[in-house]
Amino acid sequence: HRRAAGVFAPALTGAAALLVLYLLSRSNYLLFHGIVELFGVVVCFATFVVAWNTRTWVPSSFLLFLGIAYLFVAAVGIFHTLAYRGMGVFPGFTSNQPTQFWILARYIEAFSLLLAPLFLARRLRPEAAFAALSLVTGFGLLSICRLGFFPDCYIEGQGLTTFKVASEYVISAVLLAALRMLYVRRAAFELRVFRLLAGGILAGVAAEMAFTLYTDVYGIAN
Repeated sequence: HRRAAGVFAPALTGAAALLVLYLLSRSNYLLFHGIVELFGVVVCFATFVVAWNTRTWVPSSFLLFLGIAYLFVAAVGIFHTLAYRGMGVFPGFTSNQPTQFWILARYIEAFSLLLAPLFLARRLRPEAAFAALSLVTGFGLLSICRLGFFPDCYIEGQGLTTFKVASEYVISAVLLAALRMLYVRRAAFELRVFRLLAGGILAGVAAEMAFTLYTDVYGIAN
């Protein structure tokens, strides 16, 4: 009975949470979106905190690299959340800019997951990782907010652009490549950890595919 409870209780809790979130999304989409996105930001930041504070005694730099990368994913995620249509934080923004922030964050995440297995066998210089990710993230944010270099992702009245849809497929392909690299190096992980990583990546691919379908930023596909 205890074993069954240990399996079903988390599943039931998770199902209840998803149901509540779904109902909330139908009644107050902005609140739903804010809760979900900020939860993701907190998880990303917590990953960085754990990775940074264990860097001196964890032999592999895999977690450290991912932790640093997810700090920047979290930063872009905050921009995405605050810029969402209806939030009113950035006057003059349309639905295009938050969609651009989303794509930028997903590119950083996908390529970081692809590169992370390289640091299972080599040491990472944190300052180099911070410098590289700061450069990429900073240029990405400037290109969206000020320079106008970032391609449009959503056009009011028309919906998703070709670049946005193509990017979701590219990101999904990079995530699957990252999963392949993890699988090749699966002996470096405990089985449960590998399964969680693989499950997270596959869930990310499913999310990217869902984000090729919507026409309304408040729509059910989102």
